[in-house]
Amino acid sequence: MPKISTYSTVTPADNDLILVTDASDSNNTKNITVSALRGSISAYSEIYDSSSGEITTIASANNFVLLNATTSQGSMNDALLTTNNLGRVTNTGASRTFYVTYCVSATAGNNQNLMFRIYVNGSPVLYSESDTITSSGGKATSTSNAAIITLATGQYVEVFVANSAVHDVTLEHLNLILRQV
Repeated sequence: MPKISTYSTVTPADNDLILVTDASDSNNTKNITVSALRGSISAYSEIYDSSSGEITTIASANNFVLLNATTSQGSMNDALLTTNNLGRVTNTGASRTFYVTYCVSATAGNNQNLMFRIYVNGSPVLYSESDTITSSGGKATSTSNAAIITLATGQYVEVFVANSAVHDVTLEHLNLILRQV
């Protein structure tokens, strides 16, 4: 009868090896490092503002300003993506590429064009812009967009807003998600 052993639980180091079977290579066994396995897991972080009613002051038409938000940390699996609770996600790890998506709903004056963009370190990502027209009944309007963005160490992502009229924008909801690709 085979003997069954119990082993203590350990925290693996990045250079520890794991034995795997490669089904695409005639079921040969191979060693992989913990760091290689960890690198294949897609890092992500989500922040959200669920109905804060934060107001963003619009001083001039069609001029982008930081969207005023009070955000909370949602799902995340990467401590190297940090947040500041004001709508900013910062990459404190090595340079990485992310699929960044946002979804926002807001109100303003009747029939105004609201435009939203992702910004990296205060610079616009032009191809991330989406716009939406506010209703005449005051109901919140929503839009979303996504972009593939590389963030170096210390770089951050935020959502900015512009209005076609000089009229403040009231945030209803915001979701900002970064997922490493």
